[in-house]
Amino acid sequence: MNATSNALPITNTQRSERVKVWRSTDASQQVIDATLPTPTYLGAVVLYRHNLSPGSRVRLELFVDNDVIYDSGSVNISGLIPLGDFAFGVDSWGATSADIIPTQQAAFWMNALLATRYRITIDDPDNLDGYMEIGRIISGQVISPKFNASYGLQLEWQDAGEHRRTEGGSLRTVGEGLSRRLPIDLDWLDATDRARFTAAILASGKNRDVYVSVLPEEGGIDEAEYAFLARRENNYAHTHNQFNNWRSQLIFLEV
Repeated sequence: MNATSNALPITNTQRSERVKVWRSTDASQQVIDATLPTPTYLGAVVLYRHNLSPGSRVRLELFVDNDVIYDSGSVNISGLIPLGDFAFGVDSWGATSADIIPTQQAAFWMNALLATRYRITIDDPDNLDGYMEIGRIISGQVISPKFNASYGLQLEWQDAGEHRRTEGGSLRTVGEGLSRRLPIDLDWLDATDRARFTAAILASGKNRDVYVSVLPEEGGIDEAEYAFLARRENNYAHTHNQFNNWRSQLIFLEV
């Protein structure tokens, strides 16, 4: 993997620690080129924890050797608040509908294609930071059940702050930081879905990061709130509750 410029190395995008990021030296056009270890089916590529501005544009290309097999074109990834929903005097100019979510991200979804490498081209000349930054770049296969998460989905934003009372009775809050916890009940898995999930979950284990998106391609805050990089908290299990149907619960913790 290489990038046009590296104030902080592009290889940081393959590390789990939040403090490890890629950063360009300036706001000129940046090209990130990644060669996969082996030919791999790609159904998604995600730019995770980025600082790209509302006016930025990103192009994703997939290759087999030097042949382009997918080209997104140069697209805006910000999700600007539609004019009819824009609150003048409240929302900042250029605000996006997902600004309130601490983690900014952009996902490219496509039908699975066998690729040997991919290229990301970023144009963001108006970036107020004066540089581009990405925490993680995620690419790989997508597993999506025929029937989605069951009703009762409960997303918890876990706040690391702890309240402590002083001797004088004042309330102090120590620590800060947000992370998500999401239990997903899959109550309608047929034999094919169960087999696919078993293979994927056992391969990833608890120690590997997976990207979870409950509402892919929905856009806005709905997609952003229910999409994050995670690890599995619970043991993997499934229950055969009726003919050709299994139930399983997966609990994900944000990395």
